[in-house]
Amino acid sequence: MLIVDQSAESREVLSALLARNGTSSIEASRAAEAVSLAEQLRPQLIVLDADSDSTCERQALRELTAAARRTNTPIVLLGKITGAEIAFDPSELLAKPYHYGQLIRRIESVLQQRRAAAA
Repeated sequence: MLIVDQSAESREVLSALLARNGTSSIEASRAAEAVSLAEQLRPQLIVLDADSDSTCERQALRELTAAARRTNTPIVLLGKITGAEIAFDPSELLAKPYHYGQLIRRIESVLQQRRAAAA
């Protein structure tokens, strides 16, 4: 699992919760860092905090989502997307504020759907 969030505390908490469930994770603080990680490591899922109004970060979000689509990696988005150029299925978006329990359930649901589609 690839966790992309500017907040080190949020990455740490989510990583610890995932580890309790037996899921290993890698972390990136910015979408720009995550692009190469997503392409090289091909994680099962990307959890992406998408709240950014920065032009550079929006471009990196587009690149990361393109990489995820190329590698067929699902993304769970946290927050909101400000820019019509980045299109997502609303079911992939978890609005803020959220609870970690809610996020873990969403992650499990996405992974179950992926396993079912592969079977």
